[in-house]
Amino acid sequence: MRPEKTKYFYITLQCSVAIQLRKGILIIKDPEVAKLLADETRRRMLHLLRHREMSTTDLAKALEKNHSSIIHHLNLLREAGLVEETREEKVRNMVQSYYRATANKFIISYSLSETLARDEDYSTWREDSHQRMMEGLETFGIKVPAGQRAQVVELIDTCSEREQIALEEVVEQQTDPGKLDRHVERALIQLMTNLKLSRDEEYSFAIRELNKLIGL
Repeated sequence: MRPEKTKYFYITLQCSVAIQLRKGILIIKDPEVAKLLADETRRRMLHLLRHREMSTTDLAKALEKNHSSIIHHLNLLREAGLVEETREEKVRNMVQSYYRATANKFIISYSLSETLARDEDYSTWREDSHQRMMEGLETFGIKVPAGQRAQVVELIDTCSEREQIALEEVVEQQTDPGKLDRHVERALIQLMTNLKLSRDEEYSFAIRELNKLIGL
């Protein structure tokens, strides 16, 4: 495992588009790369590889997928700059490669919103995600009446979008993240994001309306 170090550079892809990476937070600015995250298997792979390095065999077992499927998804993630090979290990007479995600957190840039809204797979994934969030309120003892569900999902979408914008602005505002411990940096990013959101009228309105509907 190589030591963690401050990163702030651009990975140039084969399609001549750049992805911005800054110390563990990767902002995806290429719509084709963003679309890769609409696939559940690839999202699960990235989640695992953010926490530890794994081989294709490890991933196949963890995800209960066949080896060829894992290699296919892994190659797509590697070409996009989201996953990298970390080392090779000789197992019996074979060489086994290990991989990990290139960042601790992936953010799809809000600048891609219009472009991605026209992509059916990505739009469906986003809508399903917010639908599941609305349904998940029941685990907190909140049951949303059928007639208000569509409005709650719409407000969740607005909140998520405004949070995404604020977070990206905060990440790009950092001038020297290398001075901070990772945990301190994470807490400060959350604090700065919350401060930005407190001045966001659209976010505040959505939160007030959501609060009225779910009765908190």
